[in-house]
Amino acid sequence: MMFKIVKSSRQQKEFEDTWEYFCDMYGWYNDPYAKSGIRYNLLLPNKQKKVIGTIEFIPYDPTNPDSTVEGRFPFSFDEEIAVNQNRIWEIDKLCLHKDYHRQGYFENFMHVFYDHAKRHSPKYYIALIEKRFFRMLRISFGLGVEQKGEALIGSSTALIPVVFDVEKIMQDDENVRRLLEAKWAPDEYNAQFPAKVPLLKMNLTSNICRKLFGR
Repeated sequence: MMFKIVKSSRQQKEFEDTWEYFCDMYGWYNDPYAKSGIRYNLLLPNKQKKVIGTIEFIPYDPTNPDSTVEGRFPFSFDEEIAVNQNRIWEIDKLCLHKDYHRQGYFENFMHVFYDHAKRHSPKYYIALIEKRFFRMLRISFGLGVEQKGEALIGSSTALIPVVFDVEKIMQDDENVRRLLEAKWAPDEYNAQFPAKVPLLKMNLTSNICRKLFGR
């Protein structure tokens, strides 16, 4: 198994230790752990007690004051989002430990997306995604990943407002098989993810970013 759904207090502590390490390293704002969130620990293959990455899925509610996206970009103004609100999930707290960058482990997140999609039948995922990660998602998923507005420019990078049409992707069995079996070359991974570039987060504690994102 490449991942575990966080259910126990021990698994939650492992999630927090992995994620908050990155928050401290990069000065990221740590959004609250949503009570309704579903969290996954990404595990090191063949050493399944070792957590090497995290991701959190949160049911989308534009009125939620702790929404990781709505206060920074008005996704709720999009008609498709508004109509399908009960089948939309926010993606947050996505990270891969720095010791496992450039080694091809990021592909294992595809299995996490697949598991969540099979269990919860989402129509869309929405997120604010670091621009390099956005490019990688577009390469992998093509038109299933759509930019929804101008990039939000911060002090060190930019976040792209993204809608991920996961329902459309899951309907293409051949493409799903390809994604789950994909082996990304380390050089390709390295080109897209320099060691010190975050995936979904940036420094939200700076005055510039607080003005940009309304935090």
